[in-house]
Amino acid sequence: MTRDFRPAPSPRDLPCRSYSPSGFLTLALCCLLLGLYQVALREHPGVVAAGFLYGGLAQAITGIHEWRRGNAFGAAAFTACGLFWLSLLPVMVLPEAGVGLPYQPFAAIPYLTLWCLFTALLGHGAGQDQRLTGLIFGALALLLGLAAAALIWESAAIRQVACLVGIGGALLAAYQGLMLLSLRIARGRRLAEATMSKPS
Repeated sequence: MTRDFRPAPSPRDLPCRSYSPSGFLTLALCCLLLGLYQVALREHPGVVAAGFLYGGLAQAITGIHEWRRGNAFGAAAFTACGLFWLSLLPVMVLPEAGVGLPYQPFAAIPYLTLWCLFTALLGHGAGQDQRLTGLIFGALALLLGLAAAALIWESAAIRQVACLVGIGGALLAAYQGLMLLSLRIARGRRLAEATMSKPS
């Protein structure tokens, strides 16, 4: 019996309609940074800016990849979220670091509020199919709403709650990303073994 050493199928050929792990892992990073930015990282905007830049670009690229795979929701969600994190740089982070125009908190309130509503709609849509994905986007919507509320009332308690929500959302997104990554690795190994052991 001879073995057929044909190459394993590429990720685009895998019968897997789930989301890319990188989208959730970078979403976890950005949620964590936004949550910690409310209480602990306001004095270190450079760290937050670097995280938003990396996470935003990675999520936007993931959204393009999801579109090529035919995942319309993943493409819309990750591309939009990636560009949102990038847009927070000139809106919130860089002005507080002294770059660009002076920071105006009330200018960011309607922006964060609209994104809170949009993310809530994403969470509702995702929750119809995958409950964990809906919870992740729901936590992100709650985080954005609390960030806007903290700018309105300037309350330390609201900022602390926002920090906890950001940490919780980051843990959920990281769990989802790592779970998808482990499933893809296991599926790829099974397909590779099946391809190599197939008789000619």
